[in-house]
Amino acid sequence: MRRLLPIALQSLFFSATLCAATACAQSTPVALSGTLLLPGGPVEQGTIVFQNGRILAAGAGVNIPAGARQVKTDAVIAPGFVDLHNHMSWNVFPRWKPTEEFGSRYDWQQKPVYNVLISVPHYELVERGVVCEAERYSELKALAQGETATVGTEQGCTGLKLTRELDVDNRLGDRTPATIYNVFPFQMTGEQWAQADAVLSATPHGALLIHVAEGAPHDASAAREWSMFKAKGLLRPGVSVIHGVAIPPSGFAEMAKAGVGFVWSPRSNVELYGDTAAVAAAKNAGVTLALAPDWSPTGSVGTLGELMYASLWNGTQSPAPFTDRELVAMATENPAKLVGLQMELGSLAPGHVADFVLLRRTLPDAYATLTHAAPQDVQLTVVGGAALYGDPKLLEELAGAPGEPVSVCGVSKAFAAGTGYGKSVATLTPVLQHANRALAPLTECGD
Repeated sequence: MRRLLPIALQSLFFSATLCAATACAQSTPVALSGTLLLPGGPVEQGTIVFQNGRILAAGAGVNIPAGARQVKTDAVIAPGFVDLHNHMSWNVFPRWKPTEEFGSRYDWQQKPVYNVLISVPHYELVERGVVCEAERYSELKALAQGETATVGTEQGCTGLKLTRELDVDNRLGDRTPATIYNVFPFQMTGEQWAQADAVLSATPHGALLIHVAEGAPHDASAAREWSMFKAKGLLRPGVSVIHGVAIPPSGFAEMAKAGVGFVWSPRSNVELYGDTAAVAAAKNAGVTLALAPDWSPTGSVGTLGELMYASLWNGTQSPAPFTDRELVAMATENPAKLVGLQMELGSLAPGHVADFVLLRRTLPDAYATLTHAAPQDVQLTVVGGAALYGDPKLLEELAGAPGEPVSVCGVSKAFAAGTGYGKSVATLTPVLQHANRALAPLTECGD
């Protein structure tokens, strides 16, 4: 297996490359106009001013510093999406369309078809030393979906920093609480539990994001995990449950009382188990809800796609549990709260990091524009003030250099120079072909 660069060297190399390509120091302030989605609601013809990776001002009639570079758009400008449920290096695989519904995750993980199509090929990525390149490709997919912060980073691949890798990334400085992300919490060692307890007991406390009760609502093994969760004493602030399809409606009242959050991934739930969590009960109980895509094989390509799916699912319910504004909050401000970063991420507010996404305005309601956006509607994704993906002309105007062109659903887009899209495709394609698999597309169009 290829030896990875030491973590510190990975971080230095990739961060320096990216900053050189995107002028991330931003000594000159930038004033970007459009329809702003602020904490108090939409502001038409507003302006966001940012410099050195931070938002200086946002609103209507804000003071624009002398010498600022002004860029006018007709876009909806929203906080960057915060993805609290993903498995990054697995997103190189094309969509897997199961021909049956499963009781729990333990069922499909034992199926020969899963091993042939996904599990064994992923092992091949690890053995061939390209799993970190798979991680990079997945982060590029995330940027194309408007994501600026993610979890589920492959162990040892901590130097990419295209998105904020919340479970390993401390670029927010001393104010950053720790985030632990675990897929199989009931297999955690004593040392891991001690670490989790320390994170949850710290002031301010960090976050423990764990997969619990993943299966059909009445599956015995999935339901048993909910009992194990409570027996472990995990009804405590800082903990957030991922999946939770088998949690009874009454369980969400217990979670709300204890300050436990919930991460909802409806598409993957429905694809695998034929149903999703009792999110109406969770909302009514007062649980803080986040929305996240899970992974490309059975979930959505990214948060933008999951917003669309959640909106469509929402429309099938009577009454619909959520408004478009609430769904957008579940992809922005709510996940930031769940990891204790509400003063840094998830809002277009002065002092927050300059992480945001621009989307082509397609509907009169700005929130509905986000919940009904197609991949080609993403006009710009900005992380820490650095424009990393978007429409070629707008990207060049913000990044200061031409990007690497790509086609998204027949529309020209580009990644910032130095982000490595072409290198990832060239590296991963022959390895996946050796495993009789094709590299998953950057995004999906009309699926």
